[in-house]
Amino acid sequence: MLKLPKGILTHPNASQIEEAFRFNMRLLFSKGRLEVPQWPFNEAMRAALLTAYSSKHLIQGLESIEQHLDAELKGLKALQSQPGQDQKQRLSRLLLLSNDGSERFYHSAESILLRHGDRTLGCVIDATADQLGQGVTKKSNPAKALLIDERKALEFFLLEMNRASSPG
Repeated sequence: MLKLPKGILTHPNASQIEEAFRFNMRLLFSKGRLEVPQWPFNEAMRAALLTAYSSKHLIQGLESIEQHLDAELKGLKALQSQPGQDQKQRLSRLLLLSNDGSERFYHSAESILLRHGDRTLGCVIDATADQLGQGVTKKSNPAKALLIDERKALEFFLLEMNRASSPG
């Protein structure tokens, strides 16, 4: 598994947050190679995703997500080719998928995750694309795939999810 973002590593609940990426695992599709966690779609997640959406750190649609990650990868490779640049592999992006995608959709998502696995993890949300789209964007547009595309937004999302699942 990737290392958590630095802002999470120092948090007292870092081990609980990391555990969320190992709990309730499932293959993305029947002939898939990649297991991802399946998380409930609850009010805390909806609120955290609304924050990412309103701060413009949520990309919607698998094609847009792939283009965005490919462009970032091109920039990262250029940066790594410079002397003295040693990039650590650390989680900085999270791909969230609805639970009603087709085999082809999940196959495409898996290929994105395999190509960008040095900084991106994925999970399936227990919600249909309609539920996810309505809950996150407040519009009736379905959302089969969402990407939290910035490290600080991801840290906020993970901390909010952990806070909501912690007792007390």
